[in-house]
Amino acid sequence: METKVQEKSTQLIAVLLNHFGKNMNLARIKLFGMFICALCKVQTVGFGKLATTFKSGAMSESSLRRIQRFMADYKLNTDLIAQLIVRLLP
Repeated sequence: METKVQEKSTQLIAVLLNHFGKNMNLARIKLFGMFICALCKVQTVGFGKLATTFKSGAMSESSLRRIQRFMADYKLNTDLIAQLIVRLLP
């Protein structure tokens, strides 16, 4: 089961890299992918709970700080997010 989750995360990161590669660095793309997977898994927006589900090898406190820094410091381009969503629709 864990392999399937890891595979889906890797596939999501590949899609995000393809879409955001020119506008976002790889570390942010990986965080964004892990964040989306964590949202689906935990079904909450509490950063503390999300951080515990990250499969990054880091302690959950480190993942929590990473999420907090990303949310505080990085401005997501909403146009790119909208384009990604439309592109993923069947």
